[in-house]
Amino acid sequence: MIRSDRIPNALLVSLRDPFLDSDRIMPPMGIMALHSYLMSRNIQSRIENDFDLEHLEKYKDYSHLCISCMTPQKSQAYAILKAVKGVAPETVVVIGGPHASFYLAECKAQPFDHIVVGDGELALGEILSGGSDCERVLDRPMTETQMNALPPPFRDSAFINQYQFYFQGVRASTILTAKGCPMSCAFCEDARTRVRMYSPEYVGVQIRQVKEAGYQGVMFFDDVMTLSKKRVRDLTQEIAKHDILFRCFGHARTMSGDIADMLRGAGCIETGVGMETGSQRILDAVQKKTTVEQNRRYVLTCNSRGIRVKAFFILGLPGETEETIAETERFLQFLMDQKIVGYDGKIIRNDFDMTIFFPYLGTDIRRRMDAGDGGVDLMFTENPDLKKGFYKGVQGSSEIVVRTRGMSAEALSETQKRLVATYKAK
Repeated sequence: MIRSDRIPNALLVSLRDPFLDSDRIMPPMGIMALHSYLMSRNIQSRIENDFDLEHLEKYKDYSHLCISCMTPQKSQAYAILKAVKGVAPETVVVIGGPHASFYLAECKAQPFDHIVVGDGELALGEILSGGSDCERVLDRPMTETQMNALPPPFRDSAFINQYQFYFQGVRASTILTAKGCPMSCAFCEDARTRVRMYSPEYVGVQIRQVKEAGYQGVMFFDDVMTLSKKRVRDLTQEIAKHDILFRCFGHARTMSGDIADMLRGAGCIETGVGMETGSQRILDAVQKKTTVEQNRRYVLTCNSRGIRVKAFFILGLPGETEETIAETERFLQFLMDQKIVGYDGKIIRNDFDMTIFFPYLGTDIRRRMDAGDGGVDLMFTENPDLKKGFYKGVQGSSEIVVRTRGMSAEALSETQKRLVATYKAK
């Protein structure tokens, strides 16, 4: 284990997303939170969101290089590690983020000095404090109390304004109201993770930051904001104080007229929702615990209050057939036929996104596939761990490494293209 004897000075690396149309849409919330935390402890740090492999000398003054990595970015992380260790082996290189948490064995096989699983603040603080006995793999989860005692994420105007996200023409930035998700969706790495909530007051502080940076809207980016009426009431009472428009995620099982009214009254003009499929059989197979009818009611409940719905669908889930595709297409037709009076009085339509399932290691589906569970109607067409691992790339492209008994990888690809071309054009 390498221990730096220099005064800690951390370079926090937010990797690029070359597989996307643009990686300057959603700001790197994890890195921003880490930077703010380190500054509060008087530890020098800087965010680098455009790492320059060709000119490594510009990073020579940093004692620690800390990389936040999602799985599709892993090749960049490994390339940076190799390059930095080649010219400055004394530099302590740390990896964290979802890839470190869900692909721990793969990260252990790389010569990272430290691997941070889960929350990064306490672990990185420990590493940078220079404890010589600091272990290689650190898992330092925070309590809700600790989370709410943190300084809000770094939102310097010059930095955050590099990122441009819009919904219905409203320029917005992202905020988390919670971490974790109690749902058991078999296609999700984050399923059944402990839910920890930020207080409404902590959320309000961040809304003020976003407004001060010049944004007119907020995208609340966690999955659990609308899971209970009480939580929605507490949050919307705070949000309403700040005169913003916002988008959040909802859930078909918990959406109600009362919740939709509270959301709209506080400035919500759009919700995202994982509907996944129009097939009840597939919803049941992936443990979504919703019904197609609940999904329909969700759309009507939101639309009747002027809230646009952006629905997210996944093709290629276990058991996908031409019949289930037809069911999904019928739901798409219903979704896109609705007309909504938008916040500005104009008539608008709903929206959707459609990807093809990628079997990440942390999902229940992947675990069952690896175990040879014959009850899962899903087969690999390629080794997913040798791919980049993105489910949505340039112009909506997907890396497709699965097939079902009823649909080939090629058929899934053609279906995705056809449905997007047909219904996005409405």
